[in-house]
Amino acid sequence: MRRVLALLLTLLLTSCGTSATTAVATQTVGSTAVASTPVPSPTTIPTSSFYAIELSAGQQALVAIDHIFAVRHTIFQVPTNGWLASFDLWPVAGSGGRFVAAYAPPPPPGEINFGFTSLYLLPQDGGEMELLLGPQVDGELFFNPVWSADGQSIYFSHVTPREGEAYAFDTSLERLHLASGQIDLIATDAIWPQLSPDGTMLAYVHVEPATLANSLMMADPDGGNARELVGVEMFTAVDAPVFSPDNHMIYFSAVEPVAARSWWDRLWGVQVAAAHNLPSDWYRISIVSGDVERLTEINAVGLYGRFAPTGEPIFAFASQGGIYEMAADGSDVIKWLEGAFTDSLAWAP
Repeated sequence: MRRVLALLLTLLLTSCGTSATTAVATQTVGSTAVASTPVPSPTTIPTSSFYAIELSAGQQALVAIDHIFAVRHTIFQVPTNGWLASFDLWPVAGSGGRFVAAYAPPPPPGEINFGFTSLYLLPQDGGEMELLLGPQVDGELFFNPVWSADGQSIYFSHVTPREGEAYAFDTSLERLHLASGQIDLIATDAIWPQLSPDGTMLAYVHVEPATLANSLMMADPDGGNARELVGVEMFTAVDAPVFSPDNHMIYFSAVEPVAARSWWDRLWGVQVAAAHNLPSDWYRISIVSGDVERLTEINAVGLYGRFAPTGEPIFAFASQGGIYEMAADGSDVIKWLEGAFTDSLAWAP
């Protein structure tokens, strides 16, 4: 659970279309091919775009990136001392969709932004951030927002300070119904929600509060019938689940177990804590058989992926080292674009 430890540390600190085919040349760096940007052609029409949070020279921007020519267009420039933690996109033809974003605006001059994010809505083609859900008490924050499969609700993680206890916080997974404003509790000690394409299944990560050990879970959309898919004994950390287009697999980012604990550690009950931003790789698990398969060996930081919206078996993922693409089985991995991209990716037609 690489990002959660940083979140908890923050809390502690604060409490103290089709087209003509275009050939793409590649070069190989280690075991990963790096794609070169094709030369624009008037006969080639871009069919899709990536949306990502790009970090450059210490500044964040939510950008749209043309999938053919890799041309960037800024959707939202994060102001100095602001923080855009993550987003999800509900796309609509003609750029009429909406982002839901976990965002902390700049504080008053001279103050520190501790990253206490609220939920905001933003038009797909850019504009002003509109507050959707904000804190009612100091130390409260909202993060990991994702749209439901029908676009009528938003799932998110919610951190609240525990009343009467210093440095203690509760984390829950909740669902906001946009039309009514009703909020449902889906699961406790849970983060990283993700809905299946057909809307019948929910994947999320359960966090053990005492040790920060986490496991991959699957449940009904309302949180019922929850069951563990990947336990804490298999990986040091798991996160960023995403369903395959056919609803049969869940892809997830994971960190292999670290070296075994010493007898001294075991004697004193020391747990192997999940660290923030550990290098990780992509795995997938069959929902039916439970078989787990490793897909990549790139050892990258901050993985977050999505499948192509065109129905092609292509999986793209952002990382702090660039944007990658690969086949659904993990083959043909290429680094599609160099750069630093953080914790979110959308792929829209």
